[in-house]
Amino acid sequence: MLAVAVFAAVASQEAVPNSRFQIASPLRNISWARIDTGMAGVGILQGMARQQGLQGRVLWIDATANLGRVNTEEKIKQLVAQIADVGFNTIVYDVKPIVGRTVYPSALTDQITQWRDQTLPAGFDPVGPMRREAKARGLSFMVALNAFSEGHSFAKRDEAKPDSEFGDPGWGYRHPDAQTVQYEAAPAVLIQGQPVEIQAALNPSQPDGRLMLFDRRPNSTPAARSVVVGANGQIESIHEGLPDELAPGHRLLAEPLNRERPGVLSSLQPGQRLRLVTTPKFVPISEAQRQIPLMMNPHLASNQERALSFVREVLTRYQPDGVLFDDRLRFGGLNADFSESTRTAFEAKVGAKLVWPDDVFRYTTNWDLRQGVRVGPWFDAWMAWRAEEMNRFVAETRKTVKSMSPETLFGIYAGSWYGDYPQYGANWGSPDLWAGFPFLTRSYRQTGFAGNLDLLITGCYYRVATQFQALERGAPAGRTVEAGGIVSNRAVRDQCWVYAGIMLADYANEPEMVQHALQAACETTQGVMVFDLSHNIDRYWPVFKRAFADKKPPAHSSPQTLEQGRKRRAEWDRLGYRDAPFPLFEGMPGAGF
Repeated sequence: MLAVAVFAAVASQEAVPNSRFQIASPLRNISWARIDTGMAGVGILQGMARQQGLQGRVLWIDATANLGRVNTEEKIKQLVAQIADVGFNTIVYDVKPIVGRTVYPSALTDQITQWRDQTLPAGFDPVGPMRREAKARGLSFMVALNAFSEGHSFAKRDEAKPDSEFGDPGWGYRHPDAQTVQYEAAPAVLIQGQPVEIQAALNPSQPDGRLMLFDRRPNSTPAARSVVVGANGQIESIHEGLPDELAPGHRLLAEPLNRERPGVLSSLQPGQRLRLVTTPKFVPISEAQRQIPLMMNPHLASNQERALSFVREVLTRYQPDGVLFDDRLRFGGLNADFSESTRTAFEAKVGAKLVWPDDVFRYTTNWDLRQGVRVGPWFDAWMAWRAEEMNRFVAETRKTVKSMSPETLFGIYAGSWYGDYPQYGANWGSPDLWAGFPFLTRSYRQTGFAGNLDLLITGCYYRVATQFQALERGAPAGRTVEAGGIVSNRAVRDQCWVYAGIMLADYANEPEMVQHALQAACETTQGVMVFDLSHNIDRYWPVFKRAFADKKPPAHSSPQTLEQGRKRRAEWDRLGYRDAPFPLFEGMPGAGF
């Protein structure tokens, strides 16, 4: 009681009555944080969770990074005991990571038995023992699956090595027809009306036979012929080989010595103006993979059925308290999927034959080889249609889960910056969200699938916990755990529970910030998810034990409260109550991916 009294006295002295930043301490036994409590307090479910003492305290266990910590029943028993002892009330275990293989022996894919320097005995199933130990200690136990990733680029890179640390790179590499097809744009220069490709990198050091573009005179890259181009694309001079120097602001278009068809620049004359264009190419992702997961085509019914098969398998085997899709519940990017089957389906949707891909969008380029986008007349319809397709799949997944196990929760993990997700076709917000995002057209708003979720966990993976701290450091206030939690909570409009995720690795150089991050997460949403067990977590066990000393049930353990909150929100909407203005922060692209 004395400690509580002392804290209350300190808090009252530190409070600033006229400031929107007030002391907040939803976790009473660790350092408090100064939060914009007005924004943090918005929401029906937010208030109900506080009134009822509900708070999610989730530890995420990554499949591959923690393989060695769960490879015996005794290790699992000790681990779960530790998790429960420090006060977490929920475990999420990633059982199908992006490689597409599972940590348990599956009838659908191969088991992961090695990852880097960690091993798991073939045939040993860590999921069953983890669920048993979690339930024995009163913990909620959920499994996470990656819906549309079926391969890992690191494993593919090392596939030919006899001592590969990763094993099979994934089912998707053996099924290119199921992979997402990417729209790739090759930069080119128009010469006599025909596009001639340019290497995509400015100042290339390794000629590949295509034309090369430089903003400085190369020292070690010879050329057969070169053209000096001014800022407006006008040819200033033409040279055999390379010029002696290149003036600032000019570009050098060079023909390599090893070009298969030499002399392509010989038809050019000084004074001509060159135009840069792009030529579209459509390739399976494995032929141009620039992200770690091998993304599949979510439009394909066979890929959707494969994802649902894993859901049915884990529900049948383990009866978890919840099933979550991890962040690969999405398209591969703005440039995916551009397969012929997708084109046919979209043309049928809009009832028109399109100029492909220009009627959706066309990539552009400039004399720095920076890529841009010129939107076409069907761009907004395309963005909404992709999100509509994902909405439909989410609804089907919920139907599958609830038909097999009505008490089992269904949810997802996603990055917290809502503004990222139109390009990935996953609208995890409410269909009734009104906010200042330009992409929130009427059609796009209707694709929000928050109402088909019981739980949304967002990755508020920022190194700074609060807006107040960001302002002190001269950093964007939106790039904070606090802002990520506020946006996540507001975007769903009381359609599901929301927990803000924090990543321990973000605080490796500033470990005391974890306490503020925990406070910010729990003050702005209905709980916190900690990622991940593998992130040097031993140094933080004492922090968690203090933070979670006051035991609370997770918000997701009360489906009745969720339903009451949804009904109250619907009644408010029917009566015409208006939401508080939606806060627009400068979020960081890729936060939480």
